[in-house]
Formats: sequence, structure tokens, C-alpha cells
Amino acid sequence: MSNGNRSNHTDKSIMKRKVGKWCTKKQKSATYSEETLQQALKDVRAGESKKSVAQKYGIPRATIQFRLKNKLAGAKRGRRTYLTEEEEAKIVNWILENDRKGFPRRQIDLQLAVKSFLDNHERDNPFTNNFPGIHWYKLFMKRHPQLSERTAEGITSASSVVSENNIRGWFRDIEKYLKEKDLFSILADPSRVFNGDETCFQYNPKLGKVIAPRGKKNVYEVDLGKTKENLTAMFTFSASGITTPPMIIYPNKRLKSAVANVIPDEWAIGLSENGWMKSEIFIDYIQNHLYPHLKQINTRFPIILFVDGHKSHLSLELSEVCTKLENVLVELYPNCTRIMQPADVANFRPLKSLWNKSVLQWRHENPYCQFGKEHFAPVLETAINGLNKESTINGFRACGLFPWNPDAPDYSKCLGKKQIGLRYQRDKSSYNPMLVIMKIYGMFSMNY
Repeated sequence: MSNGNRSNHTDKSIMKRKVGKWCTKKQKSATYSEETLQQALKDVRAGESKKSVAQKYGIPRATIQFRLKNKLAGAKRGRRTYLTEEEEAKIVNWILENDRKGFPRRQIDLQLAVKSFLDNHERDNPFTNNFPGIHWYKLFMKRHPQLSERTAEGITSASSVVSENNIRGWFRDIEKYLKEKDLFSILADPSRVFNGDETCFQYNPKLGKVIAPRGKKNVYEVDLGKTKENLTAMFTFSASGITTPPMIIYPNKRLKSAVANVIPDEWAIGLSENGWMKSEIFIDYIQNHLYPHLKQINTRFPIILFVDGHKSHLSLELSEVCTKLENVLVELYPNCTRIMQPADVANFRPLKSLWNKSVLQWRHENPYCQFGKEHFAPVLETAINGLNKESTINGFRACGLFPWNPDAPDYSKCLGKKQIGLRYQRDKSSYNPMLVIMKIYGMFSMNY
């Protein structure tokens, strides 16, 4: 053999050794399912030979032998996941249930749900601040082929274009859904039907006209209040006319004792940086305040709580809490709370009026004091005590929520000011069944 041929032969031998040493063949994926494998194992245990069973099902005999010894029983190929199969199944169900009810989740919602879960269930993971990245997201979607990304068909945010057809469709879908889950009977009991919402109260509301000398053009009043400051309060009303103890949300990390000491014992306190409702505050309100109070007054569960579409009402953690507490959250149709929400229709307007009068009375009694946080709760309590029970009951009736009546809402309000002079047209577009239902109760397990 010539030197050239020997050299070529040597090079090829080296390449073969390198390939044999450093390169590995891509492992083939199994062409059989776990169910098929289990049937094969069952046949072997029944007396058939491993060879015949392997040929019948197309499963390697070594695999059958391996699984008969209970090795890798039910194990999956690939890198381990950081959530268990059960935990991922809960998240998948949460996504599917929300989508069915017209609230599709996005990538960021999924990532935030996982972050929240890992924040509360510490375990080793490679995520920065427990927030999974795009690579995890893609693998999650691949593990769950029943999920896919789609472009959502949105509806307008302008409340003036909500039609009577939309609202009647909402009534039909809610009724159908609740009947399917054997929950519709709840709507026959006013003590189990609720509406919850937040509203804000100005420290220094406009208190109307003052008396001045006739002919004087400019009249001024010394303002001892902080004109731009306000506080948010969460209220829940029942169709039987009950006003449950509210939650006041303070824009503080800590609450001074001078403020905390004047808050009624049965009221709830929420703290956030900006004083707005957040998901964790709403969960605290539902779990630690509303639920115990309803138990205390012997409310029968499950209950239905109608709420608006605020993002604090849509979290994964909240759905688990509501499932546990038998609290059925139902989302009102978007952008029509002035038509559909009893709190807006019947409660908040008179409550604001009572608030203004209570603030005026406080000013009369404290002419040289500045209204502050330490005065808020006592003045609000005075205003709440003036609410009319019959007005609350009438609010549920006017919205058609109790008694359940799709003909009750004032559909003339469907035409906003922008539509004056324009021809009214019903929405003829296809209506997505369950477009606006937010039934968090039972997202993971339908017990009813």
C-alpha cells in the first residue's frame, strides 16, 4: 500500500474512531403509547410469551422485560419539569375554562400564574425571580397540544355600543351554564346572590352652593381638606338588601395606629402602594373577610357573586380560593355596569350623596380641622348607616339579577351620548357563547 493510500486509510480510521467516541445516534421516540405498553404487560402476566407479545404490539422485548421489573414505570422521556403533572393540569384547566367563558389567557398571564405559584410553593428552579422564560413557555405549550396560540377577536371597549342583543345573550349563556352545573337554583334565594364592586370617596367632595350676599360675583370658601386625595372601598351587597362590612384600601405599606384604631372591628383593611385594588387584596377580602362574615350570618353556600371585569378578579390563585370556599364568581357583561351592576344602579350614587352630607356634618363639627385618613372610616360608617335596604333590593330587580329576568334591565341606556342622532342597530355579528362568564368556582374540579 502506498504512503498516500495508507495516509487516507489512517485518516478514515481516525474519523471512524472519533465518530464512534464522540457522536451518538439520535434516540428514536417510542411508536407505541403507554396504554399499549400496559396492555402488552397485561398479556405477558396472563401467560403469553414476551416474544409473541413484543411482535404483536411492536414493542421491544427488552422494554417489556424492563417494565415488568417496575423500572421507569410511567416515566416520561426528556428533562424533568419544574411543576408536577397535576400542577400543570390545573393551569391548563384554568386556561381552558377562562377561554370557554370568553376570557382567553395570554403568555404573560401564564408566566405570572406560574410565578405566583412558585412564590407560594418554594422549590428549586432556574427561573429568575420565579418568572419562567420564553423557552419554558414553548416547552409547556408543546407538552400540552390541546393549547395553541390564536389571535383573539376583540370587542369594542366603548360602552355606548353595547346592544340589547349582547346583554340578552349574556342572560341566556349564564342561565345555560349555571343549569349545566346545577347551580341555577342559587338565583332563587336572594340571600345567596351578591354583587361586589369598589368605589372611591373624595376627602373634599363638592358640597354644593353656599349662601352669599345678593349681587356678589365671586364667592370663596377656605378649603381645609386635601382636594385631590381619596380612598377606595370595596363593597358587597346582597339581593336581600344586606350591605356587608366593607374593605378600605389605604395607599400605605403600614397603617398608623391613629387610623387603625377608629376602623370598625368588622371592617377589612387593604394596603397597596397606590391605594388601588390588587389581586392579592381581593383574595384576602374574599377569603378572610367576606366568607367569614357570610358564615357568621348563616348564609347557605355556594353563593353567586357578580363582579365586573377588573383584572384582580381573574387570577389563578383566586380561582383556587373560590373553589374551596364555594364562591361562584360571575362576570357581568363588559362595559355596561350602569345597566347591569346593582352597586352602580342603586347603591353608589345615594352612598356618595350620604358621604357628602356626612363630610359636611363633620366639617360643621370640626371647622378648624383638616380631614384626613383618621377621619375617613367613622364618616363613611355614618354614610353607610343611611343606606336604604329597599333601594338595594330594587337595584338587583332593576338589573334583572334577582328575580332573574332578562326583560328587567333598562335597555334604553344601551345608546350612549355618542349615539344621539345615529340609527340604532343590533349587533348582528356572531355571538361567542359564554363570552363574558367568569365562573371561577369549579375551574379545577366541578363539584356541582
